[in-house]
Amino acid sequence: MIESPTQSHRRTFAEVNLHHLVKNFSAVRALLPPGTFICPMVKANAYGHGDIEVSRALRSAGALQLGVGLIEEGRHLRLSGDTGDLLLMGTFDAESAPSVLEHKLIPVLSDWSQLEALHFARALLLAEFPRVPRPATRVHITFNTGMNRLGFDVDQAPRLADFLRTHLDFKLEGVATHLLRGDDAGIPGGESESQLSAFAEAVAHLQDFQPVLHALNSSATLSLWQRVVENSPLGRGGRWPLGSRPGLAIYGVKPTTEENVPTSLKPVVSLKSSLVRVHRVPKGGRVSYGPTWRAARPSTIGVVPMGYGDGYFRLLSNRGSVLCRGEKVKIAGNVCMDYFMVDLTDLEERTGPVLAGEAVVLLGEQVNHAGIVQQITAQDLADLIGTIPYEILTNINERVPRIYLRVDKSEAG
Repeated sequence: MIESPTQSHRRTFAEVNLHHLVKNFSAVRALLPPGTFICPMVKANAYGHGDIEVSRALRSAGALQLGVGLIEEGRHLRLSGDTGDLLLMGTFDAESAPSVLEHKLIPVLSDWSQLEALHFARALLLAEFPRVPRPATRVHITFNTGMNRLGFDVDQAPRLADFLRTHLDFKLEGVATHLLRGDDAGIPGGESESQLSAFAEAVAHLQDFQPVLHALNSSATLSLWQRVVENSPLGRGGRWPLGSRPGLAIYGVKPTTEENVPTSLKPVVSLKSSLVRVHRVPKGGRVSYGPTWRAARPSTIGVVPMGYGDGYFRLLSNRGSVLCRGEKVKIAGNVCMDYFMVDLTDLEERTGPVLAGEAVVLLGEQVNHAGIVQQITAQDLADLIGTIPYEILTNINERVPRIYLRVDKSEAG
């Protein structure tokens, strides 16, 4: 079933296929031993897909944990009615610590100031509401093993263990680290092996708490899980199965060049629009700001109502393409804030006049006159402008309405 965005008058929209999302999540989860910790990431508005709808679909598919990057993201999901476990991967301070408690977020702690801030916030609540039962605050701890972004130093593990044994207002449920790459996990001599060796040292001091361990990103989970289990210091014999925090993979983008990545992954989001104007430009005519495009012959130009104000990169000017009638047509001139133009001349010569109102696909699939499916992927766009698919997806902003293809109840869980 398709649900249309409320009061949207735009011809440009993002179509989010929740069926594909659930299938991707299930495919990733199936690679892990039964019961392994898995926390799909829904930060940054679920990588641009819409955090509320994506979270509901993932919950219906059995996701017990979801990961957010900001307190605000966790609060947004709580206000939408989400009552499940939400891991807060980002930072907070003494001022924002009460919000972590208020919204029942599970913080992934990375330094001592966060522990102290939570301890103080709990003390204030107990003093203000002494009769209200308050269970221990559930926490995870992350260690810096080489990423050099966030995390306790490994040599702090003994002190952390002592702190947690004496401060029973905290319950350690998980220990984490962040791999630099993931695609070399389990390969002897790789960076991930060095990181996981350091992680194992930290974990050794916290084993008594029986925490879950998580370190795998999408690429490590999809293509290297078996090597991680067999070769890593934490995986031998399956004693310490590493949990996963998949992101890009559940949104249907292949995160690695490994050949054994499941081919069942399906892109979740498509960007669609329609031409708002088609007009003729004489030879020598110029198109868009600059101008950087001049007609080498009498040309047909179509106008697409999306631009960099919507998150469609200006760097795609004169480089990118869209699908019209299932064939790629090139962007002509610079992408504007609200519009960009495409050269329809060759398409018209092959298939006949193109009219205003015809559908175009900026990201996704379209079938041509021969019945062949053509596709533009997030990786295609990323390669054109020298970036990564994450940036392509998360850049689709709130100006672009979302239309959700919903999951049948029989597919959930």
